Amino acid sequence: MTDSTIPRQSAAPAGHALPQARSGVLPWAGIGFGLGGYFLWGISPIYFKAAGGAGIPLLELNAHRVLWSCLLCLTILLAIGKRKDWLAVLRTPRLRKALAGSAVFMLINWLVFVWAIDRNQVIACSLGYYINPLFAVLLGRLVLKERMSRVQWGAFGLAAAGVAVLVGNADSAIWLSLIIAVTWGFYGLIRKRNPVDSLIGLTVETMVLLPFALAYLGWLVWTGEGALGTADSWTHLLLLLAGPVTTAPLVLFAAGWRRLRVATMSLLQYLSPTLQFLLAVLLWNETFTGAHAVAFACIWGALIVYSWNSWQTARKAM
Repeated sequence: MTDSTIPRQSAAPAGHALPQARSGVLPWAGIGFGLGGYFLWGISPIYFKAAGGAGIPLLELNAHRVLWSCLLCLTILLAIGKRKDWLAVLRTPRLRKALAGSAVFMLINWLVFVWAIDRNQVIACSLGYYINPLFAVLLGRLVLKERMSRVQWGAFGLAAAGVAVLVGNADSAIWLSLIIAVTWGFYGLIRKRNPVDSLIGLTVETMVLLPFALAYLGWLVWTGEGALGTADSWTHLLLLLAGPVTTAPLVLFAAGWRRLRVATMSLLQYLSPTLQFLLAVLLWNETFTGAHAVAFACIWGALIVYSWNSWQTARKAM
């Protein structure tokens, strides 16, 4: 997944600044775009499983992810006429520094996410993305001083109890979940405090990482260890798909967010970790223990309570 910010109602996937939602009747096109973006994030482990099965090393895969995502983002950005906005961000020192920081959190999240999938810990990834919205809300309270109601504090406490169950049962994978949730949360915090168009933000972030990615890929070519140019056609296709797999959900998400209310997107976002969870259990036969059942029940309950409270608050504010 790429990439969450911290609106008052909930957190959106990382890597995305949140444009103002339009008021009025919710258009079906917006719901379609939103569901499309979250659906692609939800099934993305299939791609990363295939890449791991083709023998593409973790670091090399993420280097290609940076390279092709950057080129694709630049192409789209220039094609839709956002060149001046992009250059304006690059000329602003505060935004350059902020996006350099968010790029670091994005990279850590990418590495941990792919590492977890490669080691059959997709359930841990799913749990991390369920925890993230609540962690993002806590950051909003502690750092941005956003107010939380008693219902919201109760939802956060219920989710914390779920995490405690896994920690108490010595589930080592819970640390993967927490790293995913925390990196997404801090990424979102930076983007919340430095609002930038989602596509422009991702373009600049991948530009920050591009020199390191190119240096690493160049070293692989020099030593003859790189897959590009030496592997079979299937592996080459997987490497080239790294860009679209990263950026396509972002484009759909941004289109959906421009058309929908915050509360609506906050509810749609849980499609991604739900799909990841189903893939882990039904397709890859990952072990789902009693501790997992209790933890997920607590977190799902917390999300339902929090989302319903946010929905009601948004409706009253109309």
